[in-house]
Amino acid sequence: MHGNTPLRKAAATTFNGPKCKVAIPVESLLLRDALQEASLDAQVRALQYRKAPNPYGTPPTLMSVVLQRIDGDFLLAVCERRPQRSAADYQRLSEVLTSEGLRLLERDAEDIRREPIYSNVREVWSNARFHVSIRDRLKIAAALAEDGPQTILEIEERARPCCDIFAAVCALACEGLVEIEIHDGPLGPRSVVRER
Repeated sequence: MHGNTPLRKAAATTFNGPKCKVAIPVESLLLRDALQEASLDAQVRALQYRKAPNPYGTPPTLMSVVLQRIDGDFLLAVCERRPQRSAADYQRLSEVLTSEGLRLLERDAEDIRREPIYSNVREVWSNARFHVSIRDRLKIAAALAEDGPQTILEIEERARPCCDIFAAVCALACEGLVEIEIHDGPLGPRSVVRER
């Protein structure tokens, strides 16, 4: 969903990941980036695509992305720049969303492209197609199960996988099997990984 400012079209037409209830149509690169980030966010339990109120006016409802987060359900609205709303407009919108059991999560280009998260998310998803053998998956899972959250470097030392550990952990994060800390700093050997 987007506001009045046109967004650049995305190359892929849908986004699908382990948290998605269904494949989500991707209308813009910004929406794709926001969905990739949400898929790696430990606070997000599921991504839905369903009818919801339109925060930008007409039509009154449309198919939209809803994030099921630990703290509630949020209508994801992606736009280049957040629209200016009066307090009365915001109150009306809030009431409409509340009646649907939703809150608004409005994200603009500046928010979505903030660092280091933006680069980290892109790096993780650039490894989504990396093949991780069953043997290496089991080694990585065992290391995390036995020793809890640890850095990528520590996983490599404990699991001794036959593959590139960085690419493997990123691929497993895209599959929803592990969580990588993407907020604290640039992604690298000292990034912390947890079991999901």
